[in-house]
Amino acid sequence: MSERLGLEHVSLVPSGPTLSLSMAAGQCLAVAGPGGSGKSRLLRALAGLERPAQGTVRTQGRAAYAAPGGLSRRIRPQNLARKGGEAGNAAQATELLLATRLWEVRQETVGELTPSQVAACELIEPLISGAELILIDGQLDALDPWTLATVNQKMRDLSGKGVTFVFATNRPELVRTADAVVVLKEQQVRFAGGIPDLLRVGPRHALHVATKDQAGVRGLVAPFEVSIEETPDGLVMRAREGQELAARLLLEGYGDVRFVVVQPPTVEEALLSLM
Repeated sequence: MSERLGLEHVSLVPSGPTLSLSMAAGQCLAVAGPGGSGKSRLLRALAGLERPAQGTVRTQGRAAYAAPGGLSRRIRPQNLARKGGEAGNAAQATELLLATRLWEVRQETVGELTPSQVAACELIEPLISGAELILIDGQLDALDPWTLATVNQKMRDLSGKGVTFVFATNRPELVRTADAVVVLKEQQVRFAGGIPDLLRVGPRHALHVATKDQAGVRGLVAPFEVSIEETPDGLVMRAREGQELAARLLLEGYGDVRFVVVQPPTVEEALLSLM
């Protein structure tokens, strides 16, 4: 697929690590990091609203940026949908108001809405704009679970039509949905890559052995260490030198071992390990 977004040695500060990546049409990039880490600055740079301190940003097609806090308190969801869509396309406006769960409050002003509904309002114009690149600056985090589900479905539908998304988030479950993730700290890039790469920089896999209080099993487990590596063919477990037999006996259910559970690191653990 054609490149929609390209970054060459981009940085928000004059020195330090730089970011180079390419996102194709229909792909999704998550930008994560604590407050003040530079997520909004990076999105504005990708939208062409701010120049990065280093590097070059390439975009193909029109970009739409969901600015936080940019709506008048007097405007109504229905007006936003009609303003952003194609002239006279009432069906398109209705579809988006339903997807953002704003149909029932379409005649109310932004000042009368809940924080989740205001965040949904900020998504209306970008989602209905017809832009090929849509940048969402934290609004997904503010949505209630029901609205997030329907908005995510709308985003998937648009991705299937070639729209590329970049969204700032601190929610691990949203990071997991992305094709790639950039993690920032103090305006600098700490990580960039796919979700499998992110999990590899997180904590090691944990091995849990369920057993009764049997001395033989305790003798195996107490000094026992095993490294677990995820490969395309599955998990590869290697015991320390001299403990290969212990590893094999445990995995085969030695003594009163009932089961052995391998717990992989989570996206949340991987994100926290980078801070």
